[in-house]
Amino acid sequence: MINDRPTHLRINLDALLSNYNKLNSLSDKKIGLAIVKANAYGLGAKSISEFLYKSGVRYFAVATLEEALEIKENIKDSLVLVLGVVNPKNIKYAVENNISLTCPSKSWLENVIEELKNLDGKLRIHVKLETGMNRIGIFDKKEIMEVDELLGSEKIEFEGIFSHYSNADGDDEEYDAYQTTNFEKLLKLFTNKPQYIHIENSAGAVRYSQREDNYNLSRLGIALYGCYPSENIEKLGKISLETVTSLVSKVTHVKKIPKGAKVGYGATYETKEDEYIATIPIGYADGLLRRAQGFEINVAGEKCKIVGRVCMDQLMVKCTEKIKVGDDVVIFGEYNNQIISVDDFAAYQNTISYEIFCCINPRVPRKYYTNNMEI
Repeated sequence: MINDRPTHLRINLDALLSNYNKLNSLSDKKIGLAIVKANAYGLGAKSISEFLYKSGVRYFAVATLEEALEIKENIKDSLVLVLGVVNPKNIKYAVENNISLTCPSKSWLENVIEELKNLDGKLRIHVKLETGMNRIGIFDKKEIMEVDELLGSEKIEFEGIFSHYSNADGDDEEYDAYQTTNFEKLLKLFTNKPQYIHIENSAGAVRYSQREDNYNLSRLGIALYGCYPSENIEKLGKISLETVTSLVSKVTHVKKIPKGAKVGYGATYETKEDEYIATIPIGYADGLLRRAQGFEINVAGEKCKIVGRVCMDQLMVKCTEKIKVGDDVVIFGEYNNQIISVDDFAAYQNTISYEIFCCINPRVPRKYYTNNMEI
């Protein structure tokens, strides 16, 4: 298969595993559940889950049943939890593949139990409790007690109960405390007891690593991929994360243009003197959006500002005469001793690292490295 463009994502699997181990070791009472939803935040769920599995990880979570089925092909004896709502008509796939599903309501569970009458085997369930995120989940006490009764069905394996912090990466812990209190009150309504109880995301796993509680799973998402959920969590100083992902390319064209020349669509940039302009083969079709205009990327060790509008497949930067065709480019990450923080790249565009990763289009190849060698 021909791939003539030098633009690609470099994914350091050793750093990924190191982050998992660091996060997992924050608490000796909780197991790290690796979040590989949204194609592992755009980095490649199949490759990442297989590597983690080979490294001993046995707990994973995704957003959809389709995502679960994809990774279950090669990690069959692992817990794989679908965090989103699955159509009860499709639960046979979860039963056949030992996939755990989220129960968001009594009506959903009733429909599931009806479907299970025609299936062999049990369905693993994690009940989602609504404690303050107001996305999906149950908070009505009467409904919870009715769900608890339904969980006694011989076709249901009541595997877990969970909720989700919505502000664990915030400035204070006030809203977390509110959600935790709600969670504890709702947990007491269950007469059936599950194997797993969890509420922490990456931010919660770091912030509450030494808290005394009865929870035994932590859902590890963005921190697994080397990014702090927020500056508030980084400032806690509890963990040093390693960079996992780098977006890199090479210069494909360099030219010197005169003062007063326009660059790019809309003529939004005009040279103030004779300037050197380098072209990089990455654009908004690759997920590097037009709002990145003006950001400084690294070209052969130089900080070079993106000038003119980002095009569909290419962008231009202002550089010096030292820059040549074939020189290495780092848009974000670490490569050849050059570092650009993805958080800085995200902040410049008024967004977060999560979105930056997820926006990188599948046409950008993902290359995986361990021991500094591509695998």
